[in-house]
Amino acid sequence: MVHRYSKLGVSALLLGVSSCSVYVPMQGAAPEIRAKGEVEVTGSWALSDRVDVGATYSPLPHLLVRAAASFKGSVPPYPDSASYSQNNQYELALGTYWPLGEHWLVGGLAGFGRARAQARYIDDGATLFTFREPIRHQLDANYSKYSGEAYATFQPSSLVSLGLAYRVVQLRLTDVTDLGVSVAAAPILRQEPMFYFRLRPEFAQRSLQFQLALGASSTFGYRRDAHDETDPARQFKLGRSYTSVGVAFYPHLLWQKK
Repeated sequence: MVHRYSKLGVSALLLGVSSCSVYVPMQGAAPEIRAKGEVEVTGSWALSDRVDVGATYSPLPHLLVRAAASFKGSVPPYPDSASYSQNNQYELALGTYWPLGEHWLVGGLAGFGRARAQARYIDDGATLFTFREPIRHQLDANYSKYSGEAYATFQPSSLVSLGLAYRVVQLRLTDVTDLGVSVAAAPILRQEPMFYFRLRPEFAQRSLQFQLALGASSTFGYRRDAHDETDPARQFKLGRSYTSVGVAFYPHLLWQKK
């Protein structure tokens, strides 16, 4: 019995370290586009093993068109591992941008997306030790997302920029099961602020930009309760955070040089 609970405790610890979760926040966009015809292609890697890719284009002055995708997966170390998660998602968005002088850029985006997620975990995915029989979950989820984002970027020079982005995301659990049993929940509303720092080196002719981002995600009005591990929808409500490093490519700058 002791060995059994020790094994479960270690599995739960590995679960916490690998950030096994059903909902995974996508990184804020905050594109650094200032004029018609500009293109930004981005890729980033989060320390939680999430990869985001995206492309934003301005076909008309002050208009943004964006497509993005995110991929996160963890492979169980053993076939009967207590922890496992995968999350693949995409977003399509329209937005606007407004340069405010030489140093400031503000904008916003509104979008729609879908996600496909699978996860296996014990209790709420964070409990390390328990004196009762652990509650196992195995979720298979398809859900929709509606998002809105506002951002502001400050450029003290042509090589450096920093700023803040704030996303609001509504989740609609259209098709979610736990161990084959349907999971029902009202729409879940989350807030997701992000701080970013960007560097555009001279050696790349400013067509490349490197980014460091710090972000968080939390559910409006949700307070974590130690007694609701039995609720599978809790995994869509728990707070998340991430640190990511990424790169952006601006092909229009190369076209302009030809």
